[in-house]
Amino acid sequence: MTTLNELIILLQAGFVQRAFIIGIIVAILSSILSVFIVLKRVSLIGDGLSHTAFGGLALGYYLDIVPLWVAAVVVVLGSLGITRAIRSTRISSDAAVAVFLQLGLSAGIVLISLARGFGINIESLLFGSILLVTLDQIIIASVILVAVLSVIFLFYKELVYTTFSESQAKASGVRTWFFDYLVAALAGVVVIAAIPIVGVLLISALLVLPALTSLQVSKSFKQTILLSPVFGIASAFLGLFVSLILDIASGATIVLTAMGIFVIILGTKRIWTR
Repeated sequence: MTTLNELIILLQAGFVQRAFIIGIIVAILSSILSVFIVLKRVSLIGDGLSHTAFGGLALGYYLDIVPLWVAAVVVVLGSLGITRAIRSTRISSDAAVAVFLQLGLSAGIVLISLARGFGINIESLLFGSILLVTLDQIIIASVILVAVLSVIFLFYKELVYTTFSESQAKASGVRTWFFDYLVAALAGVVVIAAIPIVGVLLISALLVLPALTSLQVSKSFKQTILLSPVFGIASAFLGLFVSLILDIASGATIVLTAMGIFVIILGTKRIWTR
């Protein structure tokens, strides 16, 4: 366990400050998008995309091309494929996600075994390494944040309409298929941005928990989309802080903190209603 003096020194270190910055950026990204994912009832898409990202990263290392960029392309294509499968009446949404999940995971494992591990730390890919985040990664995450928020702001009305009543939106002339693909593509981009923090195996939790927590206390969609980033930022900030104190894995601690906040809010709500 870290002592108080050691904690103060750590908080002054540049790598810790960078960790808090990117934690907040990714928390905002994932929590806002989680509202649309949860309300559209495609929460499992995070699992499918995270495992697809693992396969994309493995492919990038195997081809000796920038792994994150290869993973970005693979994840976006995977998100479109999952959405296409979900929109098909022949395949259920959970089955569609399961197909891409197993495909990404198995392909990644095969590529890693063929290359004898690439000489990299696989654990950092799976569970994140937020304390090793660089300034360049922060800049890239900031650009992604601005781009994603701009897209959501630009198509806000259509996204809300499609989320709550796809049939009515379609009857009104809204191209609902386009916005389904758009949300899926944005989710894929967020997955790539979040890999340095929580890794490919834990990002799905950040794409679900903030919105679920916000829905417990909000009374309107606007409140939900405003409160979700609050819970997301709190999870990232408190989780990272606790991980520094206890000297434990940061990514997993952030996810457990998000889960803890959800359980506390849910329990408090049930007690209050009684």
